[in-house]
This record gives sequence, structure tokens and C-alpha cells, in this order.
Amino acid sequence: MKKYLPHLIAVAAFVVITMIYFSPLFNGKELRQSDINNWKGMSKEIMDFKEKSGEDTYWTNSMFGGMPGYQIAAVYSANLIQYIDKVITLGLPAPANYLFLFMIGFYFLLITLKVDNKIAIVGSIAFAFNCYFLIAIEAGHNTKAHAIGYMAPVVAGIILSYRGKYLLGAAITSLFLALELYANHLQITYYLMLTVIIFVVLEFVRSYKEKKITGFIKSTAFLGIGAALAVLSSLTNLWATQEYGKYSTRGPSELTSNKENQTTGLDRDYITDWSYGIGETITLFIPDFKGGASEPISKNNKDALKDVDPNFKQYVGSFGSYFGDQPFTLGPYYIGAIIILLFVIGAFVVEGPIKWWLLSATALSILLSWGKNFMSFTNLFLDFVPGYDKFRAVAMILVIAAFAVPLLAIIAVNKMVTEKDFFKKYKKKLIYSSGSVLGIAFLITIAPGMFTSFYTSNEYDQVAQSVKGQQNSQELLDSFFSSVSSAREHIVKSDALRTLMLLLFTSALIWTFLKFRYKKEFFIFALLALILIDLAPVGRRYLQEDDFVKKSANAIPYPMTQADQYILQDTSSSYRVLNIAVNTFNDASTSYYHQSIGGYHGAKLKRYKEVIDSSLTEELAVLRMVMQKPDSSNEGIIYSQPVINMMNTKYIVYNGDAPPLLNRGALGNAWFVNSVKMVPNADVEIVAIKNFDPKSTAFVDQKFEDKLKGFNIQGPDSASSIVLTKYKPNHLTYQASVTAEQLAVFSEIYYDKGWNAYVDGKPADYFRANYILRAMRVPQGNHTIEFKFEPKVITTGEKVSFAGSLLIILFVAFAVWSDLKKKPESAG
Repeated sequence: MKKYLPHLIAVAAFVVITMIYFSPLFNGKELRQSDINNWKGMSKEIMDFKEKSGEDTYWTNSMFGGMPGYQIAAVYSANLIQYIDKVITLGLPAPANYLFLFMIGFYFLLITLKVDNKIAIVGSIAFAFNCYFLIAIEAGHNTKAHAIGYMAPVVAGIILSYRGKYLLGAAITSLFLALELYANHLQITYYLMLTVIIFVVLEFVRSYKEKKITGFIKSTAFLGIGAALAVLSSLTNLWATQEYGKYSTRGPSELTSNKENQTTGLDRDYITDWSYGIGETITLFIPDFKGGASEPISKNNKDALKDVDPNFKQYVGSFGSYFGDQPFTLGPYYIGAIIILLFVIGAFVVEGPIKWWLLSATALSILLSWGKNFMSFTNLFLDFVPGYDKFRAVAMILVIAAFAVPLLAIIAVNKMVTEKDFFKKYKKKLIYSSGSVLGIAFLITIAPGMFTSFYTSNEYDQVAQSVKGQQNSQELLDSFFSSVSSAREHIVKSDALRTLMLLLFTSALIWTFLKFRYKKEFFIFALLALILIDLAPVGRRYLQEDDFVKKSANAIPYPMTQADQYILQDTSSSYRVLNIAVNTFNDASTSYYHQSIGGYHGAKLKRYKEVIDSSLTEELAVLRMVMQKPDSSNEGIIYSQPVINMMNTKYIVYNGDAPPLLNRGALGNAWFVNSVKMVPNADVEIVAIKNFDPKSTAFVDQKFEDKLKGFNIQGPDSASSIVLTKYKPNHLTYQASVTAEQLAVFSEIYYDKGWNAYVDGKPADYFRANYILRAMRVPQGNHTIEFKFEPKVITTGEKVSFAGSLLIILFVAFAVWSDLKKKPESAG
């Protein structure tokens, strides 16, 4: 027990810290998270269907006309790793459990690296209270936080294996990589993979130099087996994601326009939209160096307005405090002033490949976070590094720095404490490293204008446009931005001074400890106190007490509007809603109550996104313009928008407090067309649907030409009919009565990786029409037509997932047993 007691104390400390920081969660409240509210809107149809039928559906029609639910609310119950996740997080309520996971995971890594137990506690808390992690929790990026929590223990297992614990290290890696994949944030996992690749390359170099290449190969082989098992445990999700990814915005486009902006995944401008500014990197060290979050200056910086010209005070107060390069931000990637100081010291005093690994990983993450601000380097990765073009928001790669910087910092602290001659050996390096950090903080404090401008050119242009034509507009403009600069400079100076004071106290603590060698516990806990004083208040700027609300207040994320109430009186089987009173294609509120042609998701179907950009955005603009000036002569325009109509958009919401518009142009769930026009490629087809009559004409890509061989369209036939009779999100049933063979178009999104068609119970062919919809030849007579979503990835994947997760558990049990068995033998 003596051996394990310090670790049990550490776990208890982490639980207490978690309960204190998230105390409202343990007092009957919930954290109001914007992305969780969006998730509730996205997943509502899936969850309601499960509750009513007891059946899982992997397709939802509530967003973007219909899309797979793999990345929304899919349940993969066969993966046994989910139960281990609950054990590791001790059943703590979400999202408090993520803070605990940050600490316990990083602690495990530090202990693996043989860091002193007490210092490991300090490092774990420093890692966990990273500002960006707390912002992620506040925003509701729970899967991201979950995945970040398992980064450190995955690395711990890899290090163990390369340090000679081949079997145990591989088993630990397998378990925690399985947990990492279970967390289901592949972007974080991808960044972890980049970090690991750098480590493995440097480990290979070390092994080669030391003539230990056999051990390297053995470790790599064991780790490969462990990684394979981890992948198998999450095969259902990974397979479904990989399959869907090819057809989502993460996949290649068939369009040939704008090729220079395209990659094999997302478009370059979309990937780099959230790029960290080069100067913005200083926010890792001084959180408000670029003003903090995108919020009014007056919200959290009232003191910044005291020296502002009274004539502009109100306007400056409502102006944004953030002046970085991103479109907007919830807050900075602040790692901590003290941790940065210790990291720089570590860069001077720590020796061996682990230092170069962490420095390389940090440098890579910073360079790639600049995105469009360092496009030559970004393009190198987009064009030549597999998978990099599948992820957006490149600034997120700073999670690598958020992992590597505190790790090197704490290794440096451990070296200070354990090496008695540290001061004598590294005195000059200590002076150079700490002096450089203090010097930068001092210069920013006294003259921040040397390092940054206090407004962006975009801000200047926008305000200039708003005062254009006014008397003395240039004078007004200059005076206003002089006041803005004064307020923002105050924000930067205040935070820089705070940083400088923390650095002075920390430097004094380090210097006196190394010089006089007083009791290490005093130094460690004094350092912990300073780190908490540094990080915890900055975290509270973004994760505040006001963010916690009563559960009852958070139960329904989107209050029902008058328009919602009106539409819900319609008990028809299936129809869609267009809500132009909100940001249609970045909104989940409509999906909470209805089947929407809009929605909120980062991985829409690629073709649907292209239709949004090509046609729907224009059609919505026409509707907004017409509805601003109601006139009966405009009704024809409202009811003649082709894509809106072919999507069976029955209701148009233009004001949530008013009844919606009934769209008389909506074509229903299915209809027969009078003519079919073959098109040679996607470029022609997407242009064709911008201006046509979908009721009478269907455009079909020539790649489906074989589906129409021998088909002679009969023209209009008023005696034929096709009607949706039963609706489930994953099973649609139609009754068709046809006097002669017809071509039916369905107002359903085409996705053949799971949707199967049946006519009278027998498998039938269908194909794509109008760029995104389904079409089918319907033979003469009366028929029951069904579409069933039956993805093979689920049925096959779940069997493999169960086997893979079970093998991991057995692998870990065997590895631990083998390791324990060896110890008595080696002791004897």
C-alpha cells in the first residue's frame, strides 16, 4: 500500500479539485453549452425514434434534407471499451469528468517518465487548466475534450514499450488508443498521431545510434498489434466515417471549377478559415495579447474605457475586444506564463531525444496553426500529408503545443528538484532562458505597440464604409480608432503586467530554491500555488459561474415559436421546412422540431453543400428580398424556386412569431416527370438545376445511362400516382399506381452506401437525379416501393468491434499478469 498510496492521494486530489471547480454540477445545475444545444437539435429525430421504437436509426431527415447520423448520435453498443471509460472517469458527471481525465491522464504519463509524484501532481493540474481546454468544455466541444484527455496515456504506453516494457507498453497503448478512438474526435486523434510519428522517428534515430535497432523493431511490432486492436474496437464508427467521408465535405468534389482552391478533402479557404495570426501566438504566453474573446470591450474590460474620449466611449465599449486574425474566437490558446517560462528553461537544460521531440512537436503545431498566414507551409501538408486536408480550423493543432509545452516544463522542474548540482551546472543557461522570457514580458508591458497593431484592416474598412459620406468622416474615423487603440492597449498592458509579475515571483522562487536548496515540498507547492493563480482565473474568464443553470432551464434548448406550433399541427407523413428567420445552414433550432433543408453540421454531404453554394443561397436571397416587400404579384416568384420545391419544402418560416408561408410550389414526397435530360458531368448538372421545372424534368448524369436503357418516357399521365404511406427516418414506404412505366423522382437525398430500394419486396435499382435526389423506374401496375437504410458497416462492424474490444481487455489483463509475474523473479 505504501507504494500506491501517493498515487491514490493524487487521484483523490484530482477528484476534489474537479468537484470544487465544477461545484454547480454537484448542486443540481448543468453547464449551458452552445454546441450541446446544437447537438440536441441535430439528434432530436434520432433520439425520439429510439425512444418510441426502441430501434437505432443511422439516418436522419431533420437536417440538410437527410444525412447519415454516424457523426451525430449513432450508438455503437458492441464496443466494450465504453465501460472502461466510465470506470476511469469514476462516474463523474459530464463535463466535469473531462477535467479529471486531463489530470489523471497527464499524471500517468509523468509517472511513466519517472517524474517525482508531487511534481507530477503540479504538472497534471497545469495541463488540465489550460485555457483552451476549459473554453472547449464551456462551448460544448465534449468529444474534443474527451479525446484530449486520452492523449497523454496513449503516449505513456508508447514510451513504456520503447523503454523495454514491450508487452505492457503495447497493451496500455492499445487500451488508451481504443479509448481515444471511442471519444470520437478524429481531428484530435490525427494530431496525436502526428505527435507520435515525430517521437517514433526520433526514437528510431536514437536506437540506430545506440545500436539497439532490434529492440526498436520489437517495440514497434508490439505497438502495431496494439494499435490494430484499438482500431478494431472502434471499427463500426471508423468504417462508417471513412465511407461517409468520401461523400461528405471532407471528400473530393466532382466539380472542376475553382480547382486551385480544392484538395482531396475540404477546400483550402474553408480549412484555413480559423488560422492563428503569427503575432497571435503570443497569446500562448499573454492571454489577452489580442484582446481575449470576441465580445464587447465593456463586458469584461470596463477599466479599459476610463481614458477613452467621452464622445466615443459608448461606441468603443460596444466594439469587439478581440483583434486577432480569426473571424471570431471564444478565447485564446493560453498555456500559461509560468509554464512557458519553465518550457523555455527546459529547452536549455533538458537533454536527450525527449527534448527534441517536444520542441519539434511544439514548433510544428505553431507553424501549422498559422494556416493562411503561412500558406506555403500549409499547402505542403495539404498536398502531401495524407488526411491533413480532411480537417478545418487549423488553429486547433495548437493542442499539440498544449500537450508538449507543459510536459517539457515539468520535466525541467523535476530536473531542478532531483539534480543537487543543478544551479552550478546550469546557472548561465538559467539566466539566459528566464531573462529572455522576462525581457519579452517587460517590453510588451511598457510598449505593446512594438509587437502588435490594435485594430485590423478589416475592422478599419468596415467602419470606414459605415461613416462614408459623413462630414469630417476621416477625422471621425481616426479619432474613433485612436480611442479603440487606447482601450485595447490598456487590455494588453494589464495582462502583460500580470504576466510579468507572475514571472518575477516564479523566477524568484526558482532562484532561491536552487541557490539555497530548502525543502523541496515547499518549492513544489509554492510553484503549484503560482500556477493555479495564473491559470484558474484566466479559465474563469471563459468558463464562468453564470454558465451554470438549473436543469429545468436547460431542458429545452429551443423554445417553441408560433411558427413551430403552426407547422406541428400538420400531421402529414413527411415534409420539409425552410427557416430564413435564422442562419439557415448554420442552425439546429429548426431541426429540433422539423425536417429542415438547413441544419448545423461540419460534415454535410458534399453534393448538398455544393447545391447550397450554387443554388439554395441564391434562392434564399430571392425569398428574403421578395418578402421584405409583400405584394401579391410576387407570389409566383416565391413558389417557383426549383431546388426549394424539389426538396418538398412545404413551409417557409420568415418570422418565428408569425405563421409560416405555405409553399404551394412544393412537389411532395415523390412525383413522375415528363422528360429526362442526360448531362455529361457534375459541372453541367449543377448549373442545370439552377433554372428548370423539377415537376416535369429530371437531369441525370450520363454515368447512370445504363439505368435508363430501353426506357421510353410516356409523358404526362394523370391516371398514375405515387404517394408516401409510411414514414420512418430509415424506412420509407410508397404506394404507386402506374398505367405505363414512369420515372419517379423522390424528394430524398441520394446516398447509395446504405439506402436500398425494394419494389414489392424485391431489390430494385435506383439512381441519382437533379444532382442530389433519388430516381427510379416504376413499372406498370400497382406497387409497394420501399427505401430502407441498411448500412453494412453497422452489421459487420459491430461484430468486429465486440471482438476487438474483448481482445484488448484480455491483452491488457495478460500483459499486467506477465509484468507482475516477472517482478518476484527479478527480485530473487
